[in-house]
Amino acid sequence: MRLNDTTDVALRVMIYAASANGRRFTIDQIVGAYGLPRSTVMKVVNALTQGRFLTAQRGRAGGLDLSRAAGENSVGAIVRHMETDFGLVECMRSGDGCAITRCCRLISPLVEARGAFLAVLDKYSVADIALAPADFGLSVS
Repeated sequence: MRLNDTTDVALRVMIYAASANGRRFTIDQIVGAYGLPRSTVMKVVNALTQGRFLTAQRGRAGGLDLSRAAGENSVGAIVRHMETDFGLVECMRSGDGCAITRCCRLISPLVEARGAFLAVLDKYSVADIALAPADFGLSVS
């Protein structure tokens, strides 16, 4: 299974958010930390805000922060929110055109494997994958 690039960026944004230790941060800080295109980060931050993983505050003292404690955001929940297609093979997607779908024995193991993949990600929180503030050049005080 492969996660899309947007999910990869979302996980990196959440790692950054957890590493900020409760301090607000900006899109430009994320762009600077990862060297990502600003438009991509904006799109991902918008999706994470809509999914209530991040909170955005406008204005002079504004910025972004985690909506919940890092330990309350599972990696699996973020992946489920960001991924648009968990269909590993044709028969698991809409518009299935496979000639053997009705009698195929592969579907069940693939559904089980997908479930196991997500179950493992559910065991980890953003706190588990956070880096030290210093890894991003953030002050600890």
